[in-house]
Amino acid sequence: MNSDGKKELAFMARTVREAWRECGGTALNTRGKGAFDLVTDLDFAMERHIDAAIKESFPGDVVVGEELNPLAELPSGRAWTVDPIDGTVNMAHGLPLFGVQCAFTVDGEPRAAVIYLPRFDEMYAAVRGGGAKLNGTPLRVSGRKAADAVVSVGDYSHKTAAHAAGQIARVEYIFDRVTKLRHFGAASIDFAWFASGRTDAFMMYTRNLWDIVPGWLIASEAGGIALSVNGGEYRLTEEGIVVCASRDIADLFEEAAKALRGDKTCQKK
Repeated sequence: MNSDGKKELAFMARTVREAWRECGGTALNTRGKGAFDLVTDLDFAMERHIDAAIKESFPGDVVVGEELNPLAELPSGRAWTVDPIDGTVNMAHGLPLFGVQCAFTVDGEPRAAVIYLPRFDEMYAAVRGGGAKLNGTPLRVSGRKAADAVVSVGDYSHKTAAHAAGQIARVEYIFDRVTKLRHFGAASIDFAWFASGRTDAFMMYTRNLWDIVPGWLIASEAGGIALSVNGGEYRLTEEGIVVCASRDIADLFEEAAKALRGDKTCQKK
């Protein structure tokens, strides 16, 4: 069954609130998840709740979840992405900068998405072609130029030293061309606050669908320009995403990508 996403959007907004209300008091029981991350019992409780709700209401749909079914690619047909707690490290350390992310897709195309920030009671929502909203109020990105921009940056990759060095080089390139850099430690916060105009760009290196898909749609529907970190239009196969609040900021990131590829026409200004 095809869908414009409106029914699924209402379902997601209701379900993530219910999941937090019912599971939010779960004891964390924090433990390591690889060398550089954490997971808690709350992550699993939240995902099980959302996963079960989707499968009950939309039997046959595929759920791609960070903890229970972390697929690398979106399947064809109807599918969902779930990040039960985005920013687990922040949450486990008592920081309020974390969120719940969920998206509905059809044949790999995002149709609807929500980001819920429990500590702020902010529900960011978007349906393709219908704009983005915060608690029911329409959102629009700031539109600021690069020189006035506050840019948030996601976590660096630990894949290889060379991989991390390339990311750091991009940050260094834009550092003295914008007003300030910020690092919030949760894509949910970065995408949401970008869409609401609190920040003016966000750059993140990851291919994790649950991290990217909800915020990509919400940021785009709020008027953001989505680019690959390597330049050009963003696609899910890229190694990272940049969302920009204006063409001027997008041009800066395109310039950075060219400079790091060795294009000698891009000299430091």
